[in-house]
Amino acid sequence: MRVTTLDRYDPAPGRVVEFVPSAATLAAADGTPAAPVPPSLNQRFHLETERRQEDGPRHWLACAFDLEAGAAVDPEALRKAFVFWVRRHETLRSGFRPSPDGTAIERFILPAEDFDLEARDGGAYATTDALRNRLSHRLDEACRALSWPSYLFATVLRPSGATVFCGFDHCNADAYSLAIAVRELGESYRAFASGTMPDLPAVGSYVDYCAHEQEAVGSPPDRDDPIVRRWAEFFAACGGTTPTFPLDLGLAPGERRPQGTDTRHLLDGPSADEFERVCEETGGSLFSGVLAAAGLAAHRLGAGDELRLCVPMHTRHDERWTNAVGWFTTVAPVTLDISGAIPAKEAGGIPCSDAFATRVHAARAGFRAARDLAQRPVAHVLAALGEEFTRTRDDVFMLSFVDYRPVPGSEHHAAANAHHLSAVTMADDAQFWVTRTHEGLFLRSRYPDDPVAENAVLSFADALAAAMAIRVPEPSGVR
Repeated sequence: MRVTTLDRYDPAPGRVVEFVPSAATLAAADGTPAAPVPPSLNQRFHLETERRQEDGPRHWLACAFDLEAGAAVDPEALRKAFVFWVRRHETLRSGFRPSPDGTAIERFILPAEDFDLEARDGGAYATTDALRNRLSHRLDEACRALSWPSYLFATVLRPSGATVFCGFDHCNADAYSLAIAVRELGESYRAFASGTMPDLPAVGSYVDYCAHEQEAVGSPPDRDDPIVRRWAEFFAACGGTTPTFPLDLGLAPGERRPQGTDTRHLLDGPSADEFERVCEETGGSLFSGVLAAAGLAAHRLGAGDELRLCVPMHTRHDERWTNAVGWFTTVAPVTLDISGAIPAKEAGGIPCSDAFATRVHAARAGFRAARDLAQRPVAHVLAALGEEFTRTRDDVFMLSFVDYRPVPGSEHHAAANAHHLSAVTMADDAQFWVTRTHEGLFLRSRYPDDPVAENAVLSFADALAAAMAIRVPEPSGVR
């Protein structure tokens, strides 16, 4: 999947049809009693934030993909596919609302048999800009954690094919969920269009995961917990707060700017294969190689001897969560030793196996230590630290890495023009998403729209691409 923002996505014009809950479905949801399963830790933080900032920017994520290029699409078959899919994934029938006394947030779960959708005409749009504006407005309007449904299903119909859009408040989905949606909705549509039932693999429920998490993490630890102490050391090294991008972004403390975005193809398929071979032959993985390249890029641009950042990690470790839609992520605090940059004469494709191997090993060690700390959810850590931690920015300097190649159906993403789309909001720090697809390595950067910030982030992206050009010579005799 290509990761970008809605303003950089160019859907062809057409007629919009939305699939919205029927009146009977909405009435059933209103009458559904509270469920005992609490929100996950991620959901709880997100819900509390939305409650405080009800009129703030929306933080939805969406996927878009094309159906049946060259042939008309059957809207009724697509409606059935969406109904089947929501009945399959319990989290999409789960919602949140204030408790009757208004002191808490409670969950409710609509039974599968009570869920149905109906098609609603959204109008015809003659230009890409008009269509994109419509989608942006509806995504902002529909994808709200404290409303239900907190997602939007729509399609853009054309005489020869259609584009499907699915937008979600973050409570419902993560990046892998978007890839699951592309595959399962595509397969379900084709089944219903041919008069058969979809045949999809068994799936677990994210609501069950939330209950499991509640049991597994238990009560927040105290300040003397060894992992909490190490988290405290990480935050202390960041000045008592979250990590920030090591280069000047030109913002005063507390200042935010509209979001700037850069997307680029870092390495094509063969070059990405070569870079992965380098990483593995130096004792690491593709991800540790990406971290090593990020550390090298930061050091070359003037960062110190250590780079601190947060890294999202998936929590789909149990097979029953493999095909589940939900927010299966946690965060790990990474400290990288980036002292001693590789000399310029050893970069840009010139063999330098020992130098780059050292950085891959350091990145692997830094990530392993971070993975240990991620055993304690950051929400529990912050509760234990109390006033030792102060949030000074809304954004956190982070680097996300997703390899879509192992996801079933990913080999068809390029042909389906599959995209992971994000909203354009406000920013006060830099954040990076590196994705590996069958077509290569890609980077999306998010930063404050300020000339100083843009120069720093684009320079970092250039340096990251250059760092990935480092290669290891093949063994003697290999052609």
